[in-house]
Parts: sequence; C-alpha cells; structure tokens
Amino acid sequence: MKRILIVDDAQNIRITLKRCLESSEHKIEMAMNGEEALKKIQENDYDLVFLDLQLPAMTGMEVLRRVRLGESKVNIVIITAYGTVENAVEAMKLGAIDFVQKPFSPGEIRRIASSVWARQDITEDELKSFEDFLEFSKQRILEGDYDKARDNLQKALAINFRDPEAHYYLGILSENTGDYEKAKESYREALKLKPSYSQAEENLNRLIEIGKNIRTDEE
Repeated sequence: MKRILIVDDAQNIRITLKRCLESSEHKIEMAMNGEEALKKIQENDYDLVFLDLQLPAMTGMEVLRRVRLGESKVNIVIITAYGTVENAVEAMKLGAIDFVQKPFSPGEIRRIASSVWARQDITEDELKSFEDFLEFSKQRILEGDYDKARDNLQKALAINFRDPEAHYYLGILSENTGDYEKAKESYREALKLKPSYSQAEENLNRLIEIGKNIRTDEE
C-alpha cells in the first residue's frame, strides 16, 4: 500500500486531492500547515507528498528545504498557484520531483501519482519507451544525477522530438546546471510545440527578465 501525505492550508484542496487519490492501494493522510507536515514527514515513511508552496508561517519551500537537509528522498510534488512558477523551479532545484498548478484536474493528479510509481520501479536497463526515458530522467534530476538525466532526456527526444514536456524538463535541467541560454532555447521549443504551456512561458519570461536586469546592472 502506498502512503500519501497531502499538505495544504485550504480544506477544499485537501478534500479534492484526497478524492482524486482515494483507492484501496493508497493510505492518505493530511496536514494543514508546514509545521505539521514537517513533523509527519520526519516521523513517517511516505511514498509521495503533495505540498502546497503557499502555506502560512512555515512555507512549503521551507518544509522542502528542511526535508532535504535531513537527507530524506521522499517524492514531493509541489502545488503552486498560477504566477508562482519561479518558486516551483527553485523547489525542483531542492529536489521536488514534479509540480502541479491550481486549478488542476483529477486526471492530472492521478497521472502524476502513476508516473511517480512507474519511475520508482524501473531500472535503467529496462528503459525502452519515450515515457520510460522521460520518467527516469525526472528521477535522476531529483537525485542530482544531472549527467544521466540529460543523457536520458536526449534519448526521449530522439524517440519523440515533438513532445513539449521533454523540452520543458531539459529547460529545468539546464537551469539547474546554470546553462540559462540552453534553458531558454528549451522553453521556446516547448512553447512552439504547445503554445498554451504556461509553465514554459513563465520560465522563459523570467529568464529573459533576469538577463535584462543583469545587462542594466553592468551598464
């Protein structure tokens, strides 16, 4: 049985997520603030945590930071509101495995959970499909193995170069390693393939703005 923790200060979000994930194969627990979440994570073994960034007092980012300082590798999916993707990128640098934006659909939540279970069970010598390489790459990003993540993202793109998600995660990986020009190129490619890809658009605009500020400071 998979053990899942849902962390959000909004009761309706907690209930919605619980309904999305309820099954005989899942044991679901909930926390309404950062302090409660951190205590639960430190005292229990969870397979997956859905963590809202916008928590009162101790933010979701601080919870994530403290969890990783404790060397826990628990799978954490960040929940963000529209317009806070910059924080989501920072969260992924701290080891969040994925993120979902509000409002989300039940199908989106179930897909994320299923992909987390799939990437836990697969080994590198079993990788065959586009989905295999992409999910394996996400796991390597979480573990900080960026060379292997990049290698497998390239293999995913060799199978399906027109998938926007693979380009998006190549952008995330490039940001993590400080290659901001490559990150912008990857986000642009994701947007070319999926113009409604809001995460890629926000990340691209943020990097462009950072570049403008750097040039202004140099002048």
